[in-house]
Amino acid sequence: MILMGDRVPMFKLRPYRGLLLAALFVLIVGGLLSAYFFTEDAYCTGSRRGLFVLIVTLILTFFLIIVAFSRYGFRHLWHHRPGYKRG
Repeated sequence: MILMGDRVPMFKLRPYRGLLLAALFVLIVGGLLSAYFFTEDAYCTGSRRGLFVLIVTLILTFFLIIVAFSRYGFRHLWHHRPGYKRG
């Protein structure tokens, strides 16, 4: 939500870019960490750090994506009022 000059809020129906970038960062770092732990776990029997890190990474990424697209929950912003012209 951005406040315009005459103090009218302007809503944009776009996902939060910062949260999508954070989700991408978490996915990359978590994937690299889990790959490292999977290779390390190959030498240790019974160790499941790689699987645990992978599950936590996927859950965090999922929640960040859900929050990034939370604006789509406001259905009253999906349509344009009569007489609204783009461009």
